[in-house]
Amino acid sequence: MSTMTAETFAPLDDQDPATPGDPFTRLRYHYGQLLGAEDFETEQRYFLLRSRLHNALLHGAGTAWGLRVREQVSTEPAGLRLICDPGLAIDALGREIYVPQRVCLDLTGLAATPFWGDLAAPPAAPGEADGEEEDPDPRRRVYVVLSYRACLSAPVPAVTPPCSDSDAALVHSRILDGYRVCLQAEAPPDPAATQRDITALSAPPGVRERLLELILNPSLDLARCWGGADEAPLLLAALDLRPVGEPVERVELAGVIDNGVRAILPSLQAVADLALGVRLDGAPGATAFQAVGVSAALEETGEMIITVTTSAAVDAATLTAPSVRVLYWDPAGPGWKEPTVASRAVTPTGIVIAVAGAWVPATRFQVLLSGTGDHALLDIQGRLLAGVVGDSVPTAGGRDACLSSVYQVTA
Repeated sequence: MSTMTAETFAPLDDQDPATPGDPFTRLRYHYGQLLGAEDFETEQRYFLLRSRLHNALLHGAGTAWGLRVREQVSTEPAGLRLICDPGLAIDALGREIYVPQRVCLDLTGLAATPFWGDLAAPPAAPGEADGEEEDPDPRRRVYVVLSYRACLSAPVPAVTPPCSDSDAALVHSRILDGYRVCLQAEAPPDPAATQRDITALSAPPGVRERLLELILNPSLDLARCWGGADEAPLLLAALDLRPVGEPVERVELAGVIDNGVRAILPSLQAVADLALGVRLDGAPGATAFQAVGVSAALEETGEMIITVTTSAAVDAATLTAPSVRVLYWDPAGPGWKEPTVASRAVTPTGIVIAVAGAWVPATRFQVLLSGTGDHALLDIQGRLLAGVVGDSVPTAGGRDACLSSVYQVTA
């Protein structure tokens, strides 16, 4: 197992080593070409910056997975600590920011630092008095912010010019895409306001018109994605703090941590699940036509009435003898026998079958429903029966179902 020293990682002073660059120029190779370090850097920047352009323009900016900010529950020692869970985000420049492990921010002594003086009181809630209060609000609003960071790692021996400094004998051979989670006194600019409310656009009410307005008047300067010198931080959460003690010993939360202030990047599948109520993988899911259950009751006329419940109304035209059969167990036989069916009818919730002749208590019976073949049972929308509720639904075609039960005497 290798050990890491303080010299293993070297910060790049908040610089992005992929910028400045050109995402529209790539190398053209030819036989006998002499390649240097600058050529390989150009090659990397071409693909990396084009990927960032794709992220920024076609996906947007925000949290894609995880990164919840929460309070660490601890009584000893007393204090306030925040936890940022692992996650993945994309900033306004299309850079993917991966946080592989939980990050702890200790806010216990924050009130004793100069940073506390930079914080402002939270904005007044609707309905609160706008005038000056006798006792000023002791609370302070602070923001948890995530930023992209890069650092150099893996120093290796390198060929150096004559009479060069001894430190130049080692060169870092790797660039790590890192991150920084910190507190800020002001919220960073919203990277994509239209992800919150597209109705804020001053355009006609049509969807196409709104999108056209957004495309023709973009808020993102593309050159930011490859020009460098742009940090593009992402807001994760906002919270209010209250000083404790006189003199102040520590700070505590004044309310809840608001993770809802962040921009988000849900997947296309998640949007389809929420907005359309369907999966994009083709599986019918809960909308499949399936059998739910079966029961029997003895009528005063002496007929057994069997009720089959289905997940949707049945098409009466498919309610034939081959599509629906009834069997009961005759212990005197012994064996399964098919009774005389007096009638079959559909209801809004399933099928009602009248069987001639009463059954003794505890008679076992089953109803066979056909979901395949020439006499498949269909619902009023033309969907094939797809087995029993709880079974896996086939992606195509139908499935037969067998519903079994025991006739019970009811008072």
